Amino acid sequence: MELRQLRQFAAVAEARNFRRAAEQLHMAQPPLSVAIRKLEEEVGTALFERQPRGVILTAAGVAALAV
Repeated sequence: MELRQLRQFAAVAEARNFRRAAEQLHMAQPPLSVAIRKLEEEVGTALFERQPRGVILTAAGVAALAV
């Protein structure tokens, strides 16, 4: 887990949307999605529930954000 991944996670959690978070981070959306998926694989659980119009933090995502 890298600091960059944590910043990306926090940006997505705040924006509740990958596209908007990518814009805030000055990066494209596909690499951000890949980075979050890799982070989820590292922690062994989903951090976001993906929906058609954005994302919602899972219980694990809420706990990770609180740390």
